[in-house]
Amino acid sequence: MILAVLLACAGADPRGADDRARYVAGLASGECAGIRDDALRDDCREATAKAPSDCESVGDATLRGECWFQLAEATSDAALCPRAVPFVDDCALHVLSRAFPKWLPKAARPGEHEAEAAARITAAGLAADDMRPWSAFYRHVLGGTRPIDRSTCDKVENAARREACKRTGIAMYQDLLNHARDRGLYPCDGGPLPTLLAYAPDPELDAVIAARRDLCPAR
Repeated sequence: MILAVLLACAGADPRGADDRARYVAGLASGECAGIRDDALRDDCREATAKAPSDCESVGDATLRGECWFQLAEATSDAALCPRAVPFVDDCALHVLSRAFPKWLPKAARPGEHEAEAAARITAAGLAADDMRPWSAFYRHVLGGTRPIDRSTCDKVENAARREACKRTGIAMYQDLLNHARDRGLYPCDGGPLPTLLAYAPDPELDAVIAARRDLCPAR
């Protein structure tokens, strides 16, 4: 869209070329105030934002929300996400998820760090009973070990979170199967599963594999 605006500016008005040059220079320097076109100026400010004042000066509401999202991500500050309208929840989930590796031990298991996770979820502006952040949490925890073992979810005391853990394990394994299929890693010759796909005894994951007729397409 911005390219179309640039071409329109340059074609309709000789001054458009100057504005285009200001835009390109602004992307490099972060100095966007001199850009005359509102859309280009907003885009420049959103793309180069480093402080709240940069986002506050963006005129377009949606682009301003994207700016706050970008700034929250860059600063790992979920407290900025309420200003990222209409991307408030997406912003909070993204910043929250990116922080998991920073505070969770590598050997973390389900049922061990839920209290801290709940505190961080609410601090990010999300409800403690919202299963979306919990799914992101358990995807990180379950994905950190091999073989994958969904039975560890049984140690989660809260029933809703326990179910989220188990369902997340299935969704995560489906993603791993997709990756193995696309990279030709699935053992269609009947050999053992690669480390990527190793899992503890689990009838539900057995059923998942059995249902995936796409893993070994007919040759």
